[in-house]
Amino acid sequence: MISTPDPSATNQASFAEAYIANQERLKGYVYSLIFDWNDAEEVFQRTSLGLWKKWDQFDSEREFLPWAFGMARIEAKRFLAEKGKQESMLSDAAMEALDQAMVDRSDGWNERLAALEQCVKKLPSQQRSLLWASYKKANTVEQIGQIFGLSANAVYKRLRRIREQLHQCIDLRIAMRGDGN
Repeated sequence: MISTPDPSATNQASFAEAYIANQERLKGYVYSLIFDWNDAEEVFQRTSLGLWKKWDQFDSEREFLPWAFGMARIEAKRFLAEKGKQESMLSDAAMEALDQAMVDRSDGWNERLAALEQCVKKLPSQQRSLLWASYKKANTVEQIGQIFGLSANAVYKRLRRIREQLHQCIDLRIAMRGDGN
């Protein structure tokens, strides 16, 4: 007996590929909607779970990001309503504009993320440690200062310089690729 491919399994595989390829952009989008880091992580997890639950509704002929962004927007609104923080939500028009901007620029982001990864690897270990400490959810600037023996103001200044270095490195790497290097 010849077995026919299961269209459900094919759609699930298409969904999984699209989710994995766009996971970081989706996370970035959620973090642009929700200003508190911990809340944004919660909304991202809820969005991811919701997307996986509805994978069978994913149409592989359409773009994944607009669909995922719509789900994220619904989860963000629901979460903020639960917390009584609706006033901190962007307007629907602003969210739609953000959606479109992120979809339009999505190809360039992969290149920028790859360049960022390489540029971070080139930082001296102390700068990398300071940068990672600043992105940990639980650390305040004062706590980071205590860890590194710096004042809060010194932490802000060093982080600004590190970020400027990274921006320059990323721009240089992308420019070099554009020249065929």
